[in-house]
This record gives sequence, C-alpha cells and structure tokens, in this order.
Amino acid sequence: MSEHITIGQTHVLISEILVIRGEGNYSNIITRDGRRLLSCRTLKYFATMLEEIHFIRPSKSALVNRLAIAHIDFKSQKSIRLENGDTISISRRNVRPLRELYQSFQAS
Repeated sequence: MSEHITIGQTHVLISEILVIRGEGNYSNIITRDGRRLLSCRTLKYFATMLEEIHFIRPSKSALVNRLAIAHIDFKSQKSIRLENGDTISISRRNVRPLRELYQSFQAS
C-alpha cells in the first residue's frame, strides 16, 4: 500500500488526512494543515483503500483518520471531535460497533 494518494496533480500523505467527507460522486479531503481538496472519487473508493489503515467510517458520509481523533462522545452527542476542532456525527447504527472498535484500540 502506498503512503500517499494522488488527487489531481497533488500528492497527499495518508497520515496527513484528517477526514474525507463524501458529497455525492465527489469527496472533500481535509488535511492537518487545513487544505481542502476536492476529488472526483466517491467515498466508497477511499473507504475500500483506507479502512485497513487507521481509518474508520462513523457514518455514510465520512471517513475519519483514527489517529486524528481528539475525543469521541458515544452518549449524548454521538460524535467525534478531531484535533482541528471539526465534529463528525456518528450514525445510530455505528455507535455500538465504533465503541467496541475504539475499546479494542485502547486495549492494544
């Protein structure tokens, strides 16, 4: 697996990606340095490529780098706060699987 992805003419290190948000047939990629890149690839394309390496999918419209998570609220807000302050909602169906996955990360 490559350590970077190419969006148009731009090479982005996978470790620099905070979140990828799906918007129809496009994806917005937000990096640690604040760049926002638009890709003509779907979120499903990125999910199949990145879910094995530090990325989780809390909802149908987002893919999050788990190394960029500052806090997860499974109770009241059901959301993920990233290190840049952005908040990503967790879908109802994903709360329990994500909680179990997060606990397994904490144990290892």
